[in-house]
Amino acid sequence: MAGTTPKASGEQLEKIGAIAAGLIEPGQRVGLGSGKASLAFVRQLGVRVREQGLRCVGVSTSLLTSQVAQEAGVPLAQVADATELDMAVDGADEVDPHLNMLKGGGGNITREMIIARLARRFVIVVGREKIVPALGTGFPVFVEVLEFARPAVVRQIEKLGARVTQRLNPDGSVFLTDNNNPYLQAAFAPADLADPARIQHALRNLPGVVETGLFVGMADEVIIANFDGTVERKQR
Repeated sequence: MAGTTPKASGEQLEKIGAIAAGLIEPGQRVGLGSGKASLAFVRQLGVRVREQGLRCVGVSTSLLTSQVAQEAGVPLAQVADATELDMAVDGADEVDPHLNMLKGGGGNITREMIIARLARRFVIVVGREKIVPALGTGFPVFVEVLEFARPAVVRQIEKLGARVTQRLNPDGSVFLTDNNNPYLQAAFAPADLADPARIQHALRNLPGVVETGLFVGMADEVIIANFDGTVERKQR
């Protein structure tokens, strides 16, 4: 499936990144998401900072995002200094017709969730391939856990009907998040995710779960890069 599904080009992602960057107003505090589309937004925000003198402050969801923001010239603040954000812009692995999302392919769900919850407006930038009829079409539910609880959490998630694997690096070593926690991949059938809020609640209630990749009822707007070069915007 992944080999035959077209993907938005870098140019198309930069285009929607520029649209999202155009939403930022002077003096705003902005959450900076993770992933290719989010990094395109960060780069385009940097263009506005350099060329238009836009004053804004970003709060990053990952170490890589911080690096790209610094290279682009976007001033950064720590999450400890931001009790509220005006807006957060992030990507997604899947977006369903109700704008519910699966996130976490980059390994940053906890930081992404924290930043999203701090934001008064949450905007998503994605390529058309990320729009799906139902969550679970091509991606698992990512779950960040504490290592101490990992074996018990795996067993409990399997009881919910998912096939669970631990994420590894390309060299076979254990993948750890920026928080130094292990990462699980819970493959649910799309039918099991028909009520994503139920699965999200069940996972969050498991002791040892730090966060899940289910972002339910959170997106205010989704900006979509279509393959023909057009852009579509969907609002909740």
